[in-house]
Amino acid sequence: MQNTGRMLEREVRQRLPRLLAELLDDDRINIESAERNQPIDFIAFDEHGHRWLIEVKSSGGPGQITSAAQQLRALQDKRAIPLLVVPFMSSAGAQAADREQLNWIDLSGNGRVRTADLYVWVQGRPNELRTKGRPSSPFAPKSARITRTLLLEPKHWWRQRSLVHATGLDDGSVSRVVRRLEDEMLLERRGLELRPRDPAVLLDAWAQDYRFDKHDIVTGHLSGSGIELSSKIAKQLHGLGVHHAFTGRAAAWALDRFAQFRLSTVYIDADLQEIAEKLGMRLDARGANVQIVRPNDSGVFAEEADYGGVRCVSPVQVYLDLLHLPERSTEAAEHVRSLHLKWQGRHG
Repeated sequence: MQNTGRMLEREVRQRLPRLLAELLDDDRINIESAERNQPIDFIAFDEHGHRWLIEVKSSGGPGQITSAAQQLRALQDKRAIPLLVVPFMSSAGAQAADREQLNWIDLSGNGRVRTADLYVWVQGRPNELRTKGRPSSPFAPKSARITRTLLLEPKHWWRQRSLVHATGLDDGSVSRVVRRLEDEMLLERRGLELRPRDPAVLLDAWAQDYRFDKHDIVTGHLSGSGIELSSKIAKQLHGLGVHHAFTGRAAAWALDRFAQFRLSTVYIDADLQEIAEKLGMRLDARGANVQIVRPNDSGVFAEEADYGGVRCVSPVQVYLDLLHLPERSTEAAEHVRSLHLKWQGRHG
């Protein structure tokens, strides 16, 4: 628990005995600190004779969860039950723990524990350790340029100076974001070079923080639907000299013909109201089949490409956006991810 911080260490020591007793319905939980040479933080014993090997991590993000799973799997004591403790488990972290078949609880009383003779699942309790003034996210609009760059070339080893040039961010910003990503166990280093520890986990962490509705969006209606309408809009925008790239279901179709769709979503680098008027959009959310979007950062256009006359943002950006759009878009997101963001193992 060397890296968890004194405040978290104090919270763990105060809350963990009570939470374990509550979750395991056992008033005779005995918890003790592990020896210094042991790769865990605590050992616990319950009235049924179970021995728990407890590791504490400072975050419930998917990077920390994956790291903890690897660490706990390496333990030699196969008769004991590994257990991860975090301040508050994020939704992406819980999904990662489920994939890793990792037992966990958080300090707000949520948890999922499965053993041969025990099953505990508690969810929905609010974060009791939420602090005032949330630290800046490594996935804020401009900061996310770094993650996007890393995911577009996940095998490449980057120096921070190269990330400065690739993202257009200053040295200080890149340093701060990289440090936050490293704190979340999302990057690995080779001397002065870095890359994603696991691209899929890094994408999950970003997806958890990403909000499509933070862009400026104008919704309306044009005659037509599907790829025919998207192609028509693309020609109109090209004729107007407007930098644009489609995302969402239109991009999923353009990439590899994933299912018919109605809603065309396109990023533009121009005034939304002006372009809506020039396109002839009827600005009414009822029956809307067009979204024109002014991105909150120009990074969304990174690695845009033409697919059969329809210019689209990168598959990474398409995936993120599809998670927030209607019309079976979650299914489309998984389709795009399985075909275009298929990272086998860590860097395969």
